[in-house]
Amino acid sequence: MTAVETARAERGDVPSFFHINVNCSDFDRSMAFYRLIGFEVVNAFAGDASFGEVGLGPVLRLPDDCKGRAALMMLKGDERGMRLDLLEWTSPRLPAPPPRSMAQPGVGRICLRTFDAEAVYRRLSAAGHLCYTEPTRVVLGGSVINVFCAEDPDGVVIEFMEFLGAA
Repeated sequence: MTAVETARAERGDVPSFFHINVNCSDFDRSMAFYRLIGFEVVNAFAGDASFGEVGLGPVLRLPDDCKGRAALMMLKGDERGMRLDLLEWTSPRLPAPPPRSMAQPGVGRICLRTFDAEAVYRRLSAAGHLCYTEPTRVVLGGSVINVFCAEDPDGVVIEFMEFLGAA
């Protein structure tokens, strides 16, 4: 049995996350935000990449001539972790939807584990990003955590959790 066949037998057909896509309205502004919280570029797509030319238009249910600025990013030192696919669509270009409630169905937020919630909070606040609260100590699922949420430049909610120990 090959390594792939063994892994598939043990873990099933979907063994892990690969990336999560965050669409943005200003690539440079969003890139600065994600770099501020510890992401680095793994693969940048030069200029205005044509996703339609490689056949991704129909896969993504977008026009054949869809284009955008994009970068695949990862958290520093997390070589095998989930990637962030940061993308500014230049064609088609759509307006941002109205703000959502965190209680609406669908993806509500992205949670990142941090070693120091206070330091991340100070960095984001100093750079002018919206944080809902200062880091708040709560007991959740048997753990004491320091947690807060912030918005990226397009309103994507990023939650930061610092695990402090058992409750």
